[in-house]
Amino acid sequence: MKKSDCDTIVIGAGAAGLAAARALAAGGQRVLVLEARGRVGGRIDTRWDTSLPAPVELGAEFVHGRPEATWSLIREFGLLVHDVPFDFLQRRKGKLVRLDDFSHELERVMAGLSRLKRDESFTDYLRFHARLPWMREARKMAIAFVQGFDAADPDVISAKSLAEEQEGLGDVGEEMQFRLAGGYGALIDALARSLPARRVRIRLNTAVKRVEWKRGRVEVHAAAKGRRGGARRTEVFRARRAVVTLPLGVLQLAPGERGHVVFDPDIPVTRAAWDRLESGPVVKVLLRFREAFWETSRPRRRKQGSGEPPRADLLRDLSFVTDPEAEFPTFWTQRPLRVPLITAWAGGPKAAALSGLSRDEIVRAALRSLAPIVGRSVTGLKSMLERAWVADWLADPWSRGAYSYVKVNGGGAHAVLSKPVEETLYFAGEACDDSGQASTVAGALASGARAARLIARNA
Repeated sequence: MKKSDCDTIVIGAGAAGLAAARALAAGGQRVLVLEARGRVGGRIDTRWDTSLPAPVELGAEFVHGRPEATWSLIREFGLLVHDVPFDFLQRRKGKLVRLDDFSHELERVMAGLSRLKRDESFTDYLRFHARLPWMREARKMAIAFVQGFDAADPDVISAKSLAEEQEGLGDVGEEMQFRLAGGYGALIDALARSLPARRVRIRLNTAVKRVEWKRGRVEVHAAAKGRRGGARRTEVFRARRAVVTLPLGVLQLAPGERGHVVFDPDIPVTRAAWDRLESGPVVKVLLRFREAFWETSRPRRRKQGSGEPPRADLLRDLSFVTDPEAEFPTFWTQRPLRVPLITAWAGGPKAAALSGLSRDEIVRAALRSLAPIVGRSVTGLKSMLERAWVADWLADPWSRGAYSYVKVNGGGAHAVLSKPVEETLYFAGEACDDSGQASTVAGALASGARAARLIARNA
């Protein structure tokens, strides 16, 4: 395929880009996919440790519910999926307690969101609508949920967007969560293999710098690495249109910052929609221990009359546990698989505080956060630690954040981004999904397919 011998250029080989390329090729289009990384998948990054039967997911991990965009591919490719137990523990006042009804506690705070007349930040919502003393612990949980699940700053995120999210989630505790046995990487690999070689070409290590366009014509300038890893050289690719699947954090970069992409002429309406969203930071650490010690710890004698199960009893079937005060507020195991792997997760302001630290500093922070939860010393945990993987998505130059959320008065931004510019530039990715699945892999897949449908309609 020559540089000009294609109908559509897809910028980015993540879930949205591959989904768009597949749908376009199925419609008879010739497609060129340009990807800055040396791999496909984008913010899906599955690794393997030969001593573990479970994947190491540095990026997206869970399938939330049963979105058709994801499950149609799971069924087509015959991928193995297992349920994730949604059991929650929380550390409160130095003790572990089981949250038997996580959704009910969250609902105590979130119930007023749907009654808001005007938009405001979640912080302001809590200040004015959830002030009762009995809500204190529930408020902490809600803040931790917004920071962790949405990777959001409570001072910035739109309360009305949270109301829509809660409506879509329904009962959080009842909504099934799943993992792919082969990791999300298995889905991405199968999706990439399904692309017909005669119609789709993927160029890795090719970072787009500039998109010059006019109606019915695009010229993409990219810096490509040489075959032997030498200095990048500028190449120009031409097509009738482009599907842009760059992450929101990259699109929002200022001129001069590494990874900034110039659109010439500018696209002010689209840019204004970007600015109504925020790219949420996430720092994720996967800790591989010598053994799953939390499953084999001997229980301490229960204090008479305390009515509390021993810590070891609570940890034996550990799935999720939170400590809102910790540097890493959320941990989870690989249940229902029982393997010596624990994931530490920080989102929003907690992640921003960790982002940019050295790998060793981030791992130490994860161990410091885990130690009081499992009743071990940091030194003891470190002696059992065999390996650690760190993903700092805010510091990643090709992502600049994990996934998007809506800022105050940012409603409608997803719908704007889902519309083509002069039937020439089409935007896709989790931040561009307007079907209610923004911020998820399902949203990315759906938006890529949607962009391809629009191109077919406008062709």
